[in-house]
Amino acid sequence: MKKMLYKRLVLFLTLFFLTFTLYGFNFESYGIRGGVMYIRNTHEDSAPSPVLPFIGANVGFSFGRFSFIEPAVEPSITFTRSEHFWAEDLQMALPAEIEYADAIRFLNIVLDCPLIIKFTLKENIALGVFAGPAIIIRVPLKAWGEGDSHRADMLSYFYGERFFYAEVGVLFDWVYSPRHSFKARLDALLPVDQLAIRASVTFSFMTKSAQQRRAALAQASTTIDTDTTQE
Repeated sequence: MKKMLYKRLVLFLTLFFLTFTLYGFNFESYGIRGGVMYIRNTHEDSAPSPVLPFIGANVGFSFGRFSFIEPAVEPSITFTRSEHFWAEDLQMALPAEIEYADAIRFLNIVLDCPLIIKFTLKENIALGVFAGPAIIIRVPLKAWGEGDSHRADMLSYFYGERFFYAEVGVLFDWVYSPRHSFKARLDALLPVDQLAIRASVTFSFMTKSAQQRRAALAQASTTIDTDTTQE
């Protein structure tokens, strides 16, 4: 019980801090995100490790640029669907095949807010690493057979031991036009015993203020190069 309360306290404080600090950030972009999520499952008496497609949206905030380093925060929300059944002997909710007779279908809503450190390789290309908190909200949609009788057990399990996650990952960011960018992202949601790995792409629209900042940086870079050449 104390461990669960500690996790929830850490989650609340982290999200509160990140939300508060967003007021000091520059609103950079908004976009549509899609991909697949792999959930590691090592239990033999259940479905194989599922690979779940997801779709969602994200927004980007930046601190500004410091030389070739650009810190940013990119909160996102994604939606996917999965089936689980209750393993009485393990006291766990495990992945189920779609045709399993005693399962519950869940809508999984993943919320994350990673802190990203981008390293600019060229004017419009950057690589990044990131880490931050993530939570998964699971909403039961439909139950089959005895699955409904274990609804409370599954929700208690998910919102106790499988609610708060730590997220780490890498990012490729390509601003291919003054208004648009493409991001490819690979991240992992911990704990390890039910590790989730997500591969996704995001198509983003740059805000007008972001376009102006990037144009100003490009102009400043051109001016510096011209002055250097003249000297």
